[in-house]
Amino acid sequence: MKVLIIEDDVEIQNLVSYFFKNEGYKVEAVSDGLDGLKTLKTFKPELVILDIMLPSLNGKNFTKIVRDLPEEYGNPFIIMLTAKTEIEDVLEGLGLGANDYMKKPFDPRELVLRAKRIQSGESRADKKYVFAGVVIDDDRHLVTENGIEIELSKKEYDLLYLLIRNKGMALSREKILDKVWQTNYYSGDRSVDIYISKLREKLKSISKNIRTVKGVGYKLEERK
Repeated sequence: MKVLIIEDDVEIQNLVSYFFKNEGYKVEAVSDGLDGLKTLKTFKPELVILDIMLPSLNGKNFTKIVRDLPEEYGNPFIIMLTAKTEIEDVLEGLGLGANDYMKKPFDPRELVLRAKRIQSGESRADKKYVFAGVVIDDDRHLVTENGIEIELSKKEYDLLYLLIRNKGMALSREKILDKVWQTNYYSGDRSVDIYISKLREKLKSISKNIRTVKGVGYKLEERK
């Protein structure tokens, strides 16, 4: 199994590399996110050990890029290393597509054990995307709101998935049509507006977070 370690603390990088190599893994290690993307293409690891706080490209943005472009970067398992202990930070990392996380300081033996469980298929965290009380469990194609399952049509699901994966970004109606309906045709077609209304109706807790951007389209944003 190939493991890519992306960690800017040299001592941690060397320590983690040692333990994985000692267990027979092929290891590459880099110190920043951009080098990590380049190495991901050439080394093609099954697992990435990823620090969140990195120079040039942080771990969260790295994860988003990799999950948005699987044809280019593959679909490796990602274990995040984080000094942050707030649950919101953990949920955000998992929501972006990380499979697991470990809080610093950590025991490298536990990290290797988690990697082995992933390799053997004994444990794989579901791919989950979280916004407020809404969770998309993409492995099970399931949406819950405050723990209660919400029934969505395929188009509603795909639209919600697109909004959550691009939270904070204004998405034009044309882009939404392209991604959800696989067409860029837009001429008086109110399909996007209709389905946005359906989502607002079904997901009351985030209905006000789905904001209309005049002259553009829609975006999902945090509300203070």
